[in-house]
Amino acid sequence: LKFHPFFVVSAVAMSMTDAEKRKAPDDAPAGEKKDAAAPEAKKLKPTPADPATVRKQVEYYLSDDNLKHDKFFSEKIAADAEGWLEMSLILSCNKMKSMRSSKEDVMAALKESKLEVKEDGSAVRRPGNAPLPKLEVRPQKHLKKNAAHAHDGGAVVAIKNIPAEQGWTQIKEILAKKLPDKVSPWHVSEVNDNGTCFVVCPPFKDDLNVLESLEIEVGGAKLKCEACYGDVLQQVLKKLPKHIREKREKESRKKQKERNRPIVVGNQRFVNVGALRGKVKEIMNSRSDGESLKPEGSDFKLIKALLDYHPKGPEKSKGMIGLKVGKSTQGDNRCFFMVREGAPDEDVSLKKCIDAVELNPPYVTVE
Repeated sequence: LKFHPFFVVSAVAMSMTDAEKRKAPDDAPAGEKKDAAAPEAKKLKPTPADPATVRKQVEYYLSDDNLKHDKFFSEKIAADAEGWLEMSLILSCNKMKSMRSSKEDVMAALKESKLEVKEDGSAVRRPGNAPLPKLEVRPQKHLKKNAAHAHDGGAVVAIKNIPAEQGWTQIKEILAKKLPDKVSPWHVSEVNDNGTCFVVCPPFKDDLNVLESLEIEVGGAKLKCEACYGDVLQQVLKKLPKHIREKREKESRKKQKERNRPIVVGNQRFVNVGALRGKVKEIMNSRSDGESLKPEGSDFKLIKALLDYHPKGPEKSKGMIGLKVGKSTQGDNRCFFMVREGAPDEDVSLKKCIDAVELNPPYVTVE
């Protein structure tokens, strides 16, 4: 068997080339490898976390405002005899990850804080190991736009951990006695294998808050109602009897139509909440970073009035002497800042304020 010389030489050349390619990284001088990796290392170098932002975030985690709703952190602090919360748990929070905060960053940021930090930085606790606030159900105020109106046509709630011998009829009877006059559940599902049933009610004033604050006793067990959202809500709605689903959709359309009525905020009238949202955006976009709103101007008066709808109410804007626009401390977005005398400027979420307006619109009264 004979081989043509051309093919023999080509095959050898190809094999050498492949071998050289495989060996190239190992054979490269150490200095060259280091230089080649340098640009990648520079790309991955994290931006140092802003100490003021880190301090504000950690102080919030351990504040009464957060802990009265944060069951996880409350239980972790209560489980420690001296009230310490592990630093690793704080660093695992999404906002801390987004700031790329390290243990050293938190320790440095909390030097001037009233919070106490262990010498090795392994844990943080409230000043003087202050007692924890009583746990409360977190109010449903800052839902995403698609969830804010999920229960317009009637509240849909889940009741879990129902004792095995109890059925949907007992749930319906007990709920009917607890609900406001002339309000009776439209539909109560069968209790599933997980001991859960779903209840659909007609719309009534403050329905979600009323239902979630209820405690019913069924077969010796004390149970609570939990509002359904997302995939769970959609699955419940799919299984509803057709006449109940249609009735709920009709009520939802009525609510949507009602939301398009004019509203008034700070003596300024808007055709609907969408128009208010657009005006706030226009006020922000028409100003450069650091520019203050004139106190005598209508823009200032509108934003000031809107702040009263913040979940913390007038307490949020207490001591405020001015308003300005600037870059958010949480990222590249722009936001409004409250200016206080003798205190650092504080960013404020007007989205929370507008969401609150949307949930309870200040409609123009018709005389």
